[in-house]
Formats: sequence, C-alpha cells, structure tokens
Amino acid sequence: MKVKHSKKHIFGLTPLRAGIVWIVLSALVCVLGLALGASLAMAVAMFTTAIIPPVIQLVVRGDRARENSDIWIAFAWTAIGLLGVLGSGGAWSPLVVMLALGPVYALSVGRFRLGLETGAFATLIYLVLVILDATGFPGLGANRLGPLTGPLAVIAVLQIGLFVALSGDVLDERRGQNREFDLWLATMSETPVLILNVDRNHRLRSWVGDIHLLAGVSGNDLAYARLEDLFANTDAFINGADEDVQPELIGDAQDVCEVNYLKTRDGYRFVITPRRSVVGGRDGANAAVWVASLGHELKNMLNPVGGYSDLILAERAGPLNEPYREFARSIKQGAEHLSLLVEDLMMAAKTRAGKLKLEPELLDAQGEAEDVIRLLNWQAEAQRVSILLSAEDSEAFVSADRKALRQILINLISNAIKYSPPGGDVEVNVSSTNEVVRFSVTDHGEGMPADEVERLGEPFFQGENAKSRAGTGLGLSIVMLLAEEMDGEVRFESELGHGTTAHLYLPAAETVTAEPELAAE
Repeated sequence: MKVKHSKKHIFGLTPLRAGIVWIVLSALVCVLGLALGASLAMAVAMFTTAIIPPVIQLVVRGDRARENSDIWIAFAWTAIGLLGVLGSGGAWSPLVVMLALGPVYALSVGRFRLGLETGAFATLIYLVLVILDATGFPGLGANRLGPLTGPLAVIAVLQIGLFVALSGDVLDERRGQNREFDLWLATMSETPVLILNVDRNHRLRSWVGDIHLLAGVSGNDLAYARLEDLFANTDAFINGADEDVQPELIGDAQDVCEVNYLKTRDGYRFVITPRRSVVGGRDGANAAVWVASLGHELKNMLNPVGGYSDLILAERAGPLNEPYREFARSIKQGAEHLSLLVEDLMMAAKTRAGKLKLEPELLDAQGEAEDVIRLLNWQAEAQRVSILLSAEDSEAFVSADRKALRQILINLISNAIKYSPPGGDVEVNVSSTNEVVRFSVTDHGEGMPADEVERLGEPFFQGENAKSRAGTGLGLSIVMLLAEEMDGEVRFESELGHGTTAHLYLPAAETVTAEPELAAE
C-alpha cells in the first residue's frame, strides 16, 4: 500500500518566471501594435518602459533575494501602471487595471504588509487622477498609446491573474508553516522549555514556550526586554573571549534553570529548560507542584478549544462547508492530543520522576503510520514533498503507548519532510519479525557525516544542515527517551548527498505479557 501527497506551484511558476512571462507578452503586444498601425517609436518606447519591473527583478531579486529589493520591484510595477494610465486617457482608461500590478506582486512574494501599503498608494493615485479629470486638467484625457492600449490591458489582466495565483500558493504555504509551528509546540509540550530570539542589538524579538521558567517575569516584561534585563553577565558571554562562560539568569531562575544559546545570522537564540536536579532531586516536590499548577491552567485553556470545535461541527451557527468542517476537526484533534500530553505531564510531576506514565497496548503498526501521515499531510503539501508508505507485513502489531508512538513518528516524519528537497519523496516502511516491529523513515536530502550521526539524540545538538532551519535540537532526544521507555530504540543511518534513514524498533505484540490486564482488573 502507498499513500502519496504532493503539491506544486501552478504551472511551475514563481514571481521571477511570471516577470519573464510579462516580458514575452509585452513583446507580442508591440508586434501586434505595429500590425494595427502603431508607430515603431511608440512600440519601442512602450516595450522599453513596460519591462522595467521584471528587469529590475532579474537584476536585484531572483527567487530568493533580500526583502528590501521587493519594495523597489513593487514600486516599479506601480510606476509603470501609472505611466500606462497617464498615457492612455487618465482615470477612465482601461489601463487603470495596471495600478493593481504592484500590490498583487507584493502579495505573490509573501509581503502582505507591502501589498497593503502599495494598494493604498495605488488607490490614492487613482483618486488624484479622478479629481484632476473632473477639474479638466489639460492633456490628461489624451490616449497616446493608440492601438497598443487594448492589448496592453489584456496582458495586464493576465499578469495580475498569475500574481494572484502565486499569492494563493504563498497563503497556503503560510498556513502550513503556522500549522507546523503548532505541531512543533504540541511535540515540545512534554518538556518545559522557553526559547528566546534576540536581535543583534540585544533586544528580544520574540519568545515561545513556558514563561513560568522565568520567575517573576510576565509577557509584558518580555515584550520590552533586553539581554541585560534577563542575564547578569551579558558582556561576559556575548563579548568575552572565553567561550566556556555560560549565561547567568537574574534572580531565582538561575538556581532552577539551565541556559543554552547559539549565535544565528541575525542575532542569538536562547533555550531555557529546568535543571535536572530540580526536576528529579530533592526539590522535585516543589517542581511537581509548579508543573501540576501549570498543567491545570493549560487544561482550563484547552477545554474551550475543544468545546467550541464541537459547536462548530454541530453547525449551531449555521451550515458549514466541508473545508471549514475539516479545519474544525483538525482543531479538535490537536486540542485533544495536547490535552492528553498535559495530563501525562501532570502525572509525571506527581511521581516526582519527570517521566511519562506509558501504557503499552496492541496497536496496528501500519494503521498508526497511516494516521500520522494523514496528520502531516499539510506539511508535505506545503513543502511539495511526497510521502510513500509501504508495509512488508500488513498484519504487524506492536506493543506501545499510542500517544508516545505517534509523537515519535510525527517527529521522525516531520524531520524527513523538512530536510527533503522540493519534489522529493519521504519513504515510510513498516516491517516485523517475531520479536520486533521496525518503522523506517527515509529522506533523500543532504545527509550527514558519520561524526554528526553519532551525536543525533544529544539534547540541543543540531547538524550543520540544520543551522538554517528552525528547531532547538530537543526533538530527537525526546524521541529516543520515549523509545527507551517502551523498551525500544532508535538508530540512524546517513550518507552525505544521499539522505538519512531513522529506524524505530519496538517490541512486537506477541512479547507483551498479561500483567497490564491483570493489574487493570
């Protein structure tokens, strides 16, 4: 059996290629204009002016350029729209549609704020033209483009359509990124962690995670915080020559938290976690109370999410179209999964051991893999990656905790998608023997050298190919911990240029004794 998901941009277009299409169409308009009686000078002038925005795009942007260049390109599209309107009759010219080229270009490259600003500017221009036309401004109503006006309006509409289609792809990708972030938060909810993103000027840009790790600090405090407000030795570990100097948090947080940090291209990233001695040592009782209180608050926030999802699915506010019904199901499923994770976290706190209470049961190995693939369908589509599932034994049953198994598979498959090239495949294979069931997840990305493969699973470790991708380096350590708790293990194989394979080994169902059932009775 194979499950395949893939998605590509419409006709393989990008904003850069759409600009090349505009150049070709502009050349055709010139040829058509000459056939309709336009002068050669007018046709050459129109073509030279019309291709300015895509030429600028070819020179300064490309498909992966700096965001500042988009401002100039959007301005250029708006400028040629204005020139087209002024040269073809003013406010009532059919080329008024060209004023939309700048805003929709900005949307096609994901610059939504720039699109709004450019759209407001184009609207203001049009209102000025209407006022000038109403007051009889001399020369404004003359059509100097002549027979070129009609064909130019047609290709402007076509170009706007291409940019709108690309904008839809950008919106889908943005939604996928948001869902990926939500999934990452759900995966990380097993371990209290706070991540701080700081810019080069030592200002806190953003934060995500458990703010309770910083005693006495609120969200409002972090909104305006600098490194000097959080750490007592900022100069020592940022500017100091000794690389072994570690950040020291201000206040009581230093005694109960560990801090790891790394320098990024645009600043610093800090990962703050509880000290192991606090969670499992003599202060474990205090940690248990703290985690239990936090878990109670989280459950109070999650209950309305599930409740409102049920109301939406019950169509209390009116009929619901199928896409929105599926969104509601996904919200409900995510809330339920996160609620279960919070319950396990609270159980772990009460035992003062810092471990989840896992309950092995008989699970259909192939069915669990299929469920996880369906859950990650959005991520595969956003990355334009295909997921292929094959099972050598369709009746393989595994002894595992369902939530823990799904969290492991979510992490492994999500990583494989993230490191796969666009248009690539992620292969998921399920096989079994009399003693173990093996889940294998293979990507065909960059791969890793042997020394990095040996370090996979170390807390906070990230390979060189992960430096430019979001992540804390904790995911695989959680995966290996959960596998060990279920009497299993995780192994990795990788080769530079040929991708990476993760193997999860768990006990086959036949190895489970009847003790859990007797205990339940």
